[in-house]
Amino acid sequence: MRTGIAKIPVQNAFCERCADVIRNRILKDQSVQNLMLFPSESMITFNFNWANQVSEVLNILTRLGYPPEGDEVTTSSYTLPFCKCENKNENYGLMAS
Repeated sequence: MRTGIAKIPVQNAFCERCADVIRNRILKDQSVQNLMLFPSESMITFNFNWANQVSEVLNILTRLGYPPEGDEVTTSSYTLPFCKCENKNENYGLMAS
């Protein structure tokens, strides 16, 4: 079976803590492979077998407050990100290594 690769730049920044939540939510609902999240680039990549998997992941990201870059979202389908990652002065309970 052929697989495709999706690279999705998202509008809002996310930290490692957000990445864990995003990863868990996507993997809970979708059977995508090689899911990788790149917080420093606001990028999500994964392999998929069916086009509807990409659509579902995009919907999940939008519901979590991380819509794809360039998308206009309505208030009915969009929530603010749960983490204020843009504020680099806060560590949100994460320890620096």
